[in-house]
Amino acid sequence: MAVTSQFRSERLALRISLVGTMVMAGSDLVVGSLVNSNAILLDGVFSLLSMGMTGLSLYTAFLISKPDDECFQFGYAHLEPLINVVNGVFILSACLFAFVQGLRTLLTGGREIALEFALVYTIFTTLFCFGIFFIERHIARVANSEIVRVDTQEWLVDGILSGTILVGFSVALILSLRGYAHLGPYVDPVLVTGMSLAASILPFKVLRRNFAEVLLVAPEDTYQDAVEALVKELCKKYKFQDYTCHLAKTGREYDLEINFLIGDEEKWPTRRQDRIRKIIWDKTRKLGMKTWLTVSFTMDKRWL
Repeated sequence: MAVTSQFRSERLALRISLVGTMVMAGSDLVVGSLVNSNAILLDGVFSLLSMGMTGLSLYTAFLISKPDDECFQFGYAHLEPLINVVNGVFILSACLFAFVQGLRTLLTGGREIALEFALVYTIFTTLFCFGIFFIERHIARVANSEIVRVDTQEWLVDGILSGTILVGFSVALILSLRGYAHLGPYVDPVLVTGMSLAASILPFKVLRRNFAEVLLVAPEDTYQDAVEALVKELCKKYKFQDYTCHLAKTGREYDLEINFLIGDEEKWPTRRQDRIRKIIWDKTRKLGMKTWLTVSFTMDKRWL
């Protein structure tokens, strides 16, 4: 099987991401334990989750590049939104756990941390996360890959979390220098609580979009209107009596089914039907849609 250019780009992006998450997870867990910071440990937990999901996404990208077979006769495109839903659920669960832990620590008097070392470390992690984010975002745009796009959002979350920790530790250092050292222990649990709430926004968006695809909800994009306009134009031009049009998006593919009601079967031999199919196929390709297309013609309205 020839490996497509899109798959090569996806594989490169996800491999970069996988190595990056391994570095982040290991360093966060070690440094977080050394400086006694739950905020840094939380960042490490997010990195561990991301590492597992990136590995799964890498395998999914490989499956999607394969043609349909006897087992998956409609191809593997449906796995993409399913994996993204699993990804979102895991991240959202981690956010909920971190929020509860942050509140608990806050209510029990906070925790002391090795502030200076933690501050230097978070400068490194912030730059590291945003660096990979910009690399992956570029690849996602070039390859038009939803899997890489979702993975990019994870690095954006990691970068925002690291940046938030950096700001929080900077505030703690300023408070300490100005004689408010007694407030320092509360900085870490406040960061954990705030980070968990902020980090939950993106998983909600990912879940909303991809869960709709798992349920085969009609896509909310310009393709729906374009296809509907095309079918109406064909009905008017070729005088079809009625039609139905069904469109669903699954990962990077669209399932499009169109049924035309005809009055005289002699006017619509197979060759002429195929011309209509080709018009629709060419139009969807021109729009940039990767489509599983079904076009049928019937004289019985119940088959619409």
